[in-house]
Amino acid sequence: MYDYKKTVIFNYGAIGINLLTGFILFPLIIKYLGIEKLGIFGLFYSIKSIFDMGMGWLTGGITKNLIKYKYLKNNIFTISFIVNILYGFIVFLFFLLYGYINDLFFISALFGFGTLLNFIIVPYSELLISQLRQYQVAFFRFLQQSLFLILSISLFLFNKKLSQIFLGYLISAILTFFLYYSYIKYKNLNIKLVFKNFFSILKKLFFLDSLKYFMNAVSTQLLLQIDILLISYLYGNKSAGVYLIIFKIPNTLIMLGWRLSEPFQAIVAKEIKQNKEKIFNDFRKLEKNIFLLSLMAGIGYLIFGKYILELWIGDDNIPNIHYMYIIPSLVILFSIMQRLYLSINFYTKRLEIVTKLQFIEIFFKVIFIIFFFDYFKELAPIVGWMVGFLFTIWIYRKNSLEVFENG
Repeated sequence: MYDYKKTVIFNYGAIGINLLTGFILFPLIIKYLGIEKLGIFGLFYSIKSIFDMGMGWLTGGITKNLIKYKYLKNNIFTISFIVNILYGFIVFLFFLLYGYINDLFFISALFGFGTLLNFIIVPYSELLISQLRQYQVAFFRFLQQSLFLILSISLFLFNKKLSQIFLGYLISAILTFFLYYSYIKYKNLNIKLVFKNFFSILKKLFFLDSLKYFMNAVSTQLLLQIDILLISYLYGNKSAGVYLIIFKIPNTLIMLGWRLSEPFQAIVAKEIKQNKEKIFNDFRKLEKNIFLLSLMAGIGYLIFGKYILELWIGDDNIPNIHYMYIIPSLVILFSIMQRLYLSINFYTKRLEIVTKLQFIEIFFKVIFIIFFFDYFKELAPIVGWMVGFLFTIWIYRKNSLEVFENG
């Protein structure tokens, strides 16, 4: 049986640790290495996020089929394990090449190897989620973030180089992998590699069930990462660093809000056919609660955002940009609600509509980055996102209600 409260608590814990890590690392990087290095730090994670969507789409299909076809558990796990290792190795080679070209080879190697290990972890998390052990996945996520916090800050203070942070990232990935592996063994989940019907199942996962998850992963990751990638490319790493300062706290609040509704998507998929009325009532309660929390988060940032930034990085490092508190506050509200409606559709055929809506928001972001950067500066993509929501947010909700109406 799913444990919603445990999942939310550990997800919140992981994001809380991530927030604390940012609060500590960002000013340290600015103080000792400069805003340009902060831009490079953020760029690496944005590139990783783009690569994540390469497997994120498959994860949705894998999890759905692990839930649906329990007797093929080992076959599906084998496919995910092999594909993630191969893909992770390709990503590792990319970071090596990127580092060689840009004279960042050592930090690229550390980051690339840590990313490879994180891809190897994915099949284990899919297996646990399919058994409604989301709370265990959330717990391991919390542990990994905690390890990264301790290791990255300790190593950076010992030797003030960007490579020390990425070394902490690598070590935390290694330890988390062994935690997953040990837990699977301890619970005796009887996982083994089975290659029977490998290619026929792989074809189904890739070309039938998972295409919509691929497109949704593309839209989600581009929505989150197009900002820093385009700003870094068009306006330089220093502007990318400024953007990270502006949007770090709002983005963290958004991620907190997203975690609230994340466990609900597997619950809807598993029980809507048998308990539609109950699940709909649960949705209405959840919608009301998440709206109130998102409203509080948006208003809270509007009122206290300036003071938090002053406390965090000092008044001298805060960008002077018009509307840099009110626009992110609105985006916080819209985005948290958007994610709730997406979670309702995630394992349904209506996911394609949500994906199209996200591409509309991406379009507005790109337009504002290219054509309105001189006026809004590094706030431009956030303004574009807010304008996009004015066209899409009501469609998100209508689309979710139709899931309950049509099953």
